[in-house]
Amino acid sequence: MTHRQQIQEIPGALRLTLEKAHAEYGAVARKIRWGDGPINVCGAGDCAALAWAAGNALEYFLNIPAVARPVEVFQSYSRSLLQPRSVLVIISARGEWPEAQELARDALERGCTTVAFTNTPASMLVKLADHVFLTRAEGEVESPAVTVCMHAALNFLAFEAMRVLKKPKAWWELVEKDFDQLPEKLEWVFTQLPSVVRSAAAEVARFPSLRIVGGGFYQYPAWQAARRMRFQAGLPVEALEATEFWSEVAHFARRDDAILFLSGSQSKMKKLLQRSATQARLNGARVLSLTDSNDRELTESSDLGILIPSLIEAPGCTLSMFMLEWLAMEALRAKP
Repeated sequence: MTHRQQIQEIPGALRLTLEKAHAEYGAVARKIRWGDGPINVCGAGDCAALAWAAGNALEYFLNIPAVARPVEVFQSYSRSLLQPRSVLVIISARGEWPEAQELARDALERGCTTVAFTNTPASMLVKLADHVFLTRAEGEVESPAVTVCMHAALNFLAFEAMRVLKKPKAWWELVEKDFDQLPEKLEWVFTQLPSVVRSAAAEVARFPSLRIVGGGFYQYPAWQAARRMRFQAGLPVEALEATEFWSEVAHFARRDDAILFLSGSQSKMKKLLQRSATQARLNGARVLSLTDSNDRELTESSDLGILIPSLIEAPGCTLSMFMLEWLAMEALRAKP
């Protein structure tokens, strides 16, 4: 399968993932006692960094503290958090990661509720867990489709858990609508923005280095995009969290620097990203942005911007992630 075909299959895979999540996640979430203490979230193997995304989403939607760690770090420093009736969510696409299985066994022995989030129904992790959320996205663990689907499904899981625990709010309908429309939005940008993405990729491929900056829901897409561009396209790219960039880099950006900001008009981190982009550009850095047309201040601070449809943060960050997977593929093709 070509790189373009891998990107093209993402909307269909995401549609199937969200349809199954709609049908299954609410019923499973009702069986879990989410509120008896901090929610412990561990990512295993290739999904280690997904713990950040899950932790942010669970804290935002449930208003319950979440401790997010890679499995190995949690094993070494945080096992004391595995108390009776506490919740441990283990994220592993393969479900066969030895450290994840060891942690699941330890949690069960301590009376902790163990929740598996995986793309592999027949794995040992599934057999060990008290409750299971499946994504069922076809492809290799490292494929863009599986990566995007697991990210979207984790955000949707946090939203479904909120609907189980809390009294209904009017804004929930807007979030659900944006999740429902997400595959359609991916298809729309794929048909409408190919020339824009190719042009941006040609720029990215020429930069001596690139920083990708995202905060909150957009932190994981920034990290994943930098990883994809480094290891698949061979480009010198690093990801920075928004507050880290503002405190350590923004005021010291130089004329040779190139920075890509991820945001959206409904992002709670947008003002910090707007200030950061303005400051970096004042210092002479080349500023790029991936946001929506309602985020005017960031757009006006950018030398080059990719504008996508406006969505609420939780589904919107997955649309940004899709765009970055596509950008990485085109940057590989444009590389000299």
